[in-house]
Amino acid sequence: MLNQLPSKHLAQGVGLLTLTGLIAKVLSAMYRIPLQNMVGNAGFYVYQQVYPLYGIGVVLALSGWPMLIAKVVSEQNSQRQAKVAAARLHRILVVISLILFSGIYLGAPVLAYWMGGDLQLNPVIQMVAWMFLFMPILATARGYSQGLLNMKPTAISQIVEQLGRVLIIVGVAWWAQNHNWTIYQIGQGTMAGAPLAALVASLVLWPTFRQFGLVKMRTDERDAWPHLRWMILAKRLWYEGGLLVLVTALLVLFQLMDSFSVKGLLVHSGFLPAQAESWKGVYDRGQPLVQLGMVLATSLGTVLLPNLRQFFVQQKKQAFQRDFQRSFHLSLFMILLTTVGMLAVMPYLNQTLFGSRQGTAVLDVYVLSMIPATLMTVGVTVLQSLDQTRHLWWKLTLGIGCKWLLNQALMPGMGLIGASWATVASLSLVWILVWWQLPQMLRQPTPFAPRWLAKIICVTGLMGMIVSLTLFLLGNQLPTTRLMSSGLLCVGVILGGVISAFLTIYGKLLTVDEWQLLPYGKRIIKIFKIR
Repeated sequence: MLNQLPSKHLAQGVGLLTLTGLIAKVLSAMYRIPLQNMVGNAGFYVYQQVYPLYGIGVVLALSGWPMLIAKVVSEQNSQRQAKVAAARLHRILVVISLILFSGIYLGAPVLAYWMGGDLQLNPVIQMVAWMFLFMPILATARGYSQGLLNMKPTAISQIVEQLGRVLIIVGVAWWAQNHNWTIYQIGQGTMAGAPLAALVASLVLWPTFRQFGLVKMRTDERDAWPHLRWMILAKRLWYEGGLLVLVTALLVLFQLMDSFSVKGLLVHSGFLPAQAESWKGVYDRGQPLVQLGMVLATSLGTVLLPNLRQFFVQQKKQAFQRDFQRSFHLSLFMILLTTVGMLAVMPYLNQTLFGSRQGTAVLDVYVLSMIPATLMTVGVTVLQSLDQTRHLWWKLTLGIGCKWLLNQALMPGMGLIGASWATVASLSLVWILVWWQLPQMLRQPTPFAPRWLAKIICVTGLMGMIVSLTLFLLGNQLPTTRLMSSGLLCVGVILGGVISAFLTIYGKLLTVDEWQLLPYGKRIIKIFKIR
């Protein structure tokens, strides 16, 4: 095998990818706030309608297929084999990318029709299609370098791509604001950031791609390396790579279901098309909130998961179970605090970030989806470390279908709140199915210890009630301006943080080992003498 490098080197590489992934997620969530402020609800609707197509492209080029390519490369016995494998996978992906580009570009009118019959989305969709042409080089160069345990090309290209795209999007929105562009021109301009950023990332990865891009299998190698035949590699891309894509893109696919159904259902319920577009833009405010809210919880919850694979291989069941318990506890603890905290300050958070309190009730329900989404992410990661992902296909597909059907069932009577509940219910279903696929040794004894769970509910509930009541009393005495909401939001965040920290420390919700995994955890242990 090629990846026989010291564990310290591997840990540093994984840490680098984790850090850049966090930075990219924060950038991806944060830029949408000034974008919405500059283009308004209708402009944000146009961007968010097409965004899931971009999100799928990112998954293909950054995480789904690169993970499979890295696995294939690491399995090879020589540098020559690794280069041949990567080169062949690249050529297969070129064919796939041309099919995807042609399907999206030529099928843009059909996709626009499915997205609520808004045919003016056609050029916006076609603009996104161009980024799929860069997917082969991005996926194979990243996967090849990761397979050799060199994480720097992936990390650098990811930051460059995300930062470049954000700058283009914000720049286009600012320019459009001053030159009276239509919302569809703005959408087309902002989506131009996708192929342009992909081009820049491709240039960054070009030196890596040159190492294997033109390599061809010799005649004598075809019989010696049967595992690198075209059909075998194509099947692995479809089955193994397809599952990785589905797992990574699940939340994006949920957004795609909303793009295909929410506006049309609003119009069917009696809204004018312009009103439906504006309200869809309000509904889409929830996506950056959920993305930001999950960053800390998922990163803390999965910080121990790279060790799980090693414990599994070495059959260290107690160590495996211990680290799973820690990961699960941290994830549940952080996401409950984050969710309840957001609910407590939601009216002020909504107005501060987006300029109005429209749709606060819709967002209250939408952010509840962070809880099952986070726990599902931890569960899926554990199953990946155990190589027990075989049955995830139908579970994830069922969740996507459930989201679509629940939108159809709930929105006619409940409106956008129905769409939010559809997301929460569908993700909860997927999480329950994933939970029951975990080995029994991880579910027994259950990490849902009644006493510990009761403590968490009491702490988060008490924090939420105190913050909500305080802000309600203060808010009644002040004008409901954006500036006042910003001030009240700061008060709520500080108050909630202090209350949560106090109750967590003195309620002994976390063990010393769990505290050490938190930012500044060691300092907190020392100051408060936690035992």
